Amino acid sequence: MLSPLIKSISESELSYIAELDYAQDSRQHLESLRAVIFCQDGSLREGQIWHPYGVIELGANALNSGHEREFAICTLLVIQAVIDGFDSSTDLTVKFDDRAHDYDSLPPMLREEILRAYQIPEA
Repeated sequence: MLSPLIKSISESELSYIAELDYAQDSRQHLESLRAVIFCQDGSLREGQIWHPYGVIELGANALNSGHEREFAICTLLVIQAVIDGFDSSTDLTVKFDDRAHDYDSLPPMLREEILRAYQIPEA
């Protein structure tokens, strides 16, 4: 089930994520992000490994001050991609351990949403 936080993404947040790869292919990333979030219920499909998953992964790999929501949304999308079987190379235990300090720095609502997502068992 897609987190309501993801569907609450703003245009400026979408644009920020779409430009994370030095703004390379940002228009294509933006269109693909919109499709994943608003048309595909957060589930990535074949052919979306680069657009938009490349920038989603970048967004989930580092917390940048002032962009906590973008980080949380990207993290939730990565967790969903692993649960759905789209991303078979990310180990969620390793990801959690690696980013725990970032999760601790998030506002409580965002942190709780991420912690809740990590508790969903893999199918």
